Order: sequence, then C-alpha cells, then structure tokens
Amino acid sequence: MFDNAWLVTEQVLILFLLIAVGYIASRIRMLNEEGTKQLTNLLLVIVTPAVIIRSFQTPFDTSLLQGLAIALVSAVASHALGAAVARLFFHRQIQSRRRVLEFSVVFSNCGFMCIPLLDAILGSQGVLFGSVYIAVFNVAQWTYGVRLMTGEKGSMDWRRALVNPGTVSLLLAFPLFILQIRLPEIPTEVIGHLAGLNSPLAMIIIGAQLSLIHPGSVFTDRSVMVSALLRLLVIPALVMGLLALLPIETGRTLFLACLIPAAAPTAAATALFATRHDQDNLLATRTVALSTLLSVVSIPALILATDWLGRY
Repeated sequence: MFDNAWLVTEQVLILFLLIAVGYIASRIRMLNEEGTKQLTNLLLVIVTPAVIIRSFQTPFDTSLLQGLAIALVSAVASHALGAAVARLFFHRQIQSRRRVLEFSVVFSNCGFMCIPLLDAILGSQGVLFGSVYIAVFNVAQWTYGVRLMTGEKGSMDWRRALVNPGTVSLLLAFPLFILQIRLPEIPTEVIGHLAGLNSPLAMIIIGAQLSLIHPGSVFTDRSVMVSALLRLLVIPALVMGLLALLPIETGRTLFLACLIPAAAPTAAATALFATRHDQDNLLATRTVALSTLLSVVSIPALILATDWLGRY
C-alpha cells in the first residue's frame, strides 16, 4: 500500500534536492535574477513544449481520448472550485491582499512542478493527461487571473490565453496524435534531449526564486498558511471527490495525472502577476515559498490517501 506513496516521496525529494541546487547557486551569486529570467524563458518557450510534444508521440487509443476528456473536466473543475473556495475564505481581506491570496489558491505550479513529477512517476502518458491541465491553466491565468489581479472586467487577455507555448504545443501535438503522424528519428531525438532538461531546469529556477526571501518570513502571516492549506489539501481533496464520483473507471495513471496538478503548490506566476499589476509582491512570493516547502509532505500524503481509500 505504501509503494505508490514512497515512489512519489522519493521523486519529490529528488526534485527538492534540485531546488536546493538552484537555491545555493543563487545565494552564492552563481545565478542572478536576470539569469533566472532567461532560464525561465528557455523552459517555458522551448523545453516544456518539447515535453508535451513528446508525450503525444504515442500510439492512438480511443481510451486515451476518453482520458483526455476526463482530464479536461477535472482541470476546469479544479480551477472553478479554487475560485469559489478562495473567495469564500478571503472575501473579507483588504483588496490588495485578497487578489493575491485568491490567485495563489486558484493557480498551481502545474508546469514547473507537475510535468517533472508526472514524467518521473507516470511516464509519457501521465504528461499527456497533465498537459490538458496546463492548457486550461494558461487560458484561466490570462483571463480570470488577469481580471482577478486588476479588478477590471475588460482586462482579460484572450490573445495570451490562446497563444502561448503551452496551448500552441498542445494544438500542434494533438493532431499528430489523432492522425498518428510520427516525427522522424532526428527531430524525435532532439525533442527527447530538450525534454530531459525539464526537471532540473524547472527545479533550479524554483530554488533561485525561493532564495530571494527570508525562510522564516513565510510563517509569520496566518493568511499565507491558510492559502497554502487550501491549495495543497482542500482543492485536491475536492478534485479527488469529483474523480471518485465519475461513473467511468479512471485508472491509476489518469487519476494521479488529474490529482497531482491540482495538488501542486502555488504558481510561480503569482509573484510575476502581482509585480506586473502593482499588487503585494512580497505576499505573493511568500505564498509561493510556503506552499512549495509544504508540498514535499502534502503531495505524497495525498497519494497515500488514495491507497487508504482503496482506490488502487
């Protein structure tokens, strides 16, 4: 029963050791803020699309289409539930804090944190289902997320929602999957090498970002703790309940591919959006830091919970 949880724990610990590399590199000034931004662009524009395209280079199966549909429903529900729960808990906060705290609950670090984890424990099929969550995340982030941070109803950026590396790579990869078009050997090899950079690069970036704040400061704000608990426990628990109620047998790979992105820590984009829209950037950075630190325990615990419930 503990095998699944131990495997996930092992992979999460590996990722956190990679985070430590980024943290140390930043603290000793081997990696500065500009370098971190460049690595982030490399990851988002080149590496993550390579991972998504590689995951769709798999034999066609109608059951995979059903799985992609379930993943889509789960991803939409996760964001909708996050928005409702966040509003319920933080509606009495002052506006500048409320916007950041709600954003931190709704949006998970599904690209940086989940793709490496899904790839490590579930393989390409897990990434295939998880890429659907990333597409929904990108659309939601540039529509509801922008509106949430600005408070302006007309501020949603549909162009960025639909034209970004995550959605474009999915739109390119999906027809190849449906039509069963296999890429030639050399491009496949190149994509494979690029995809291999995903885990270390993403974790080093997270470590560098965490190095910018004092570790003790993340525990001084009760609202930050509440946002972390909502993001790491409440939202994934609701998604687990939704998946358990579905009349369709999901299977372990699909179940975890839907659960892990919903259980991921707060999106690194929270701090970026707070800075861009003149919100509380320090509060945003603390929500990212605390939820990331706690996820080393919460994600394996959720996997163990599925075993206790007799799901698999």
